[in-house]
Amino acid sequence: MENVNYQNLMFGFLIDDEAQEIFAKIDYQLKDGVHFQNSGNQTRYFGYIKRNMESLKSYYHQFFGVLLSEGGEAPDNYFYLDFYGNDRGNISSKHRNILKSEYVIIGFIIYKIVYIDLDVLLDSVQKLKEKIRIDYDDYKRGIYYLIAKSKNVGPGNVNDAILDSVIQSALQEFKKIGWITLEGDEFSLLPAFDRLIKIYEEYILDIDNTLNELK
Repeated sequence: MENVNYQNLMFGFLIDDEAQEIFAKIDYQLKDGVHFQNSGNQTRYFGYIKRNMESLKSYYHQFFGVLLSEGGEAPDNYFYLDFYGNDRGNISSKHRNILKSEYVIIGFIIYKIVYIDLDVLLDSVQKLKEKIRIDYDDYKRGIYYLIAKSKNVGPGNVNDAILDSVIQSALQEFKKIGWITLEGDEFSLLPAFDRLIKIYEEYILDIDNTLNELK
């Protein structure tokens, strides 16, 4: 009986009615850095993880050395895989999603626009690009430097067109990991965008100085 209870704790997620259809998709996406929340086409996956949180948490800990974590507070909570300190676990490096530094800075600026400057109605990609180019002109030199370093070119080779391309790529990456929705010219922040704040909290709390250092 004790062994049966242990198996239920370890593998209960496999006997869930939806396991055969959706577990593999969830597993691959979690390992690719995707965050799941109760929103849009993630709702079903979110429900599965929520129902099986304990057994899934045990599975990822025992077999991959990573932590299935829950961020945020209901109804804006979300699930994602995290590491134990500096231990990167047993997930292949091909699945370890590391945001480029210029994407992180774009995320900081989006955070400032929406949560500090309270431009909560901003939902156009084109308007976001224009706002960063014009209203955040003071920071462009630093952003150009980060882009140039990433592309291994001189800062003089970076211009507004390339900046627009980086903003677009950042948004696509944020969509990929479940931080935003992005359809054509429209985007919106999802609850898991909060993960950016949690990872880089010390920089976010001092966001003006963080961005000023890019000048």
